Amino acid sequence: VKFAEQYYPELLPNMSSCKSPQQMFGALAKDVLPAQLNVAREELVVVSIMPCTAKKFEARRPEFAHDGRRDVDFVLTTQELAHMIEEAGLDFRALEPESLDMPLGFHTGAAVIFGNSGGVTEAALRFAAEKITGQPLAKVDFLQVRGEGGLREVSVTVNNITVKLAIVHGLANARIVAEKVKAGKSDYDLIEV
Repeated sequence: VKFAEQYYPELLPNMSSCKSPQQMFGALAKDVLPAQLNVAREELVVVSIMPCTAKKFEARRPEFAHDGRRDVDFVLTTQELAHMIEEAGLDFRALEPESLDMPLGFHTGAAVIFGNSGGVTEAALRFAAEKITGQPLAKVDFLQVRGEGGLREVSVTVNNITVKLAIVHGLANARIVAEKVKAGKSDYDLIEV
């Protein structure tokens, strides 16, 4: 969002109004968990562990705070977490297995893929495919949208409906796609950056 605000403000109306998964979870956690955990909202701390340093800036945006408190209080990068684990001398192989606490339950595999490049697109495709077919999908993976490549352009067809997608990794590639959109040379139905 910050990239578009700074360099492509004319494209802002085309952006999704949805919060990022990080911010959705933070807002949901601050709304639902205090009652479930019997903790005051002000006492609940949400820490996000993300691969991208831009998430630190995102969590500090004023629109992601309510009553003066941020939805996501702290953001660690995966690299920072790895350093903390190393400095603490933790050996995960030596830890006893424990079950997860799941105060919000377990619903779909789509949530697991959100943190990966192409994950939001794959989750949207799964949802759209169920809406198009009217049937719950068996295990379906849209593997062509996954991966770490810098710019992937793919077409996916479900029930004779074809959707053109761009999955962008990195701001240099985002600039390439934004310039195509600006020049009217893009026919994508969805772009994930």
